[in-house]
Amino acid sequence: MKLSAVSLTFICAVVVSSCSRHTEQTHEIARVDDETLTSEKIHGQFDTTAGISEMQVRMFARQWVNSEILYQEAKRQGLDHSDAVLKNLEDARRNLAINALLEKEVFTDIPQSISKQEATIYFRNHLEEFALRDDIVQISLAVFSERVPAASFREAALQGEGWEVAVAASQARHNGKGTLITKTDSAFYTRSTLFPARLWTVSAALGVGEVSFPVKTSVGYFVILLLGNFQRGATPPMEYVENAIKARLVMQHRQERLTEYLETARKKHTVQINLTGVTSDRDSLAQTGE
Repeated sequence: MKLSAVSLTFICAVVVSSCSRHTEQTHEIARVDDETLTSEKIHGQFDTTAGISEMQVRMFARQWVNSEILYQEAKRQGLDHSDAVLKNLEDARRNLAINALLEKEVFTDIPQSISKQEATIYFRNHLEEFALRDDIVQISLAVFSERVPAASFREAALQGEGWEVAVAASQARHNGKGTLITKTDSAFYTRSTLFPARLWTVSAALGVGEVSFPVKTSVGYFVILLLGNFQRGATPPMEYVENAIKARLVMQHRQERLTEYLETARKKHTVQINLTGVTSDRDSLAQTGE
């Protein structure tokens, strides 16, 4: 079914309006034979907290029409009931069911569930695995729109009560001129991740605890506080690899839980494994469930 530009524009406007108001009213957007695409279906495909644009509705409607035409043609030729399709459906159903079970019973750990203490213990026991492949610096950054306030900030950080107090004082100023644009607290960078390149040169030349002079860039004046400098091959601070460690521990916990779950579930079933034709590694196992 072909929709005119005027009618589709009107329908899109209706959908966008209804989604932004989170109403329950349903509108027909497109139709192929007896199958219809409604605003409710589109609503379920997008994050509608910020509304849906007309372009999104147009693209989705076009894709849906093409997909539906192809599906109707496949059904007309009986392919939806072919052996290959039915086998794929059964395989998909099996895998989806297994994944749903694992998500419910096994994969309950998330990185946030790993305590800092557990991550620290793992780090200490595997130090050699985390040797740095590149030089890294740990720095804090403050970016100003003009040189004078950047220089004043540096003096305050050196002579006053320290970097954090100087940052707080700069954030409290709202004169609209030469103010703090942005800041970054205690972040790690390699030569390839710190832009512009001049910032790396300045950071690498600082001593720990030193504050740089304002560094002019296309986006403003950077003032840098060096918190740490670590060479390739050295052991990094735990904070640098904490997220990677937690992700590794999550996978480890899931594998352990999967093993335990399988051992428990196995007792509920009759399991038999027969391997034939293997001269040196023949396995015959029969187990009756409880």
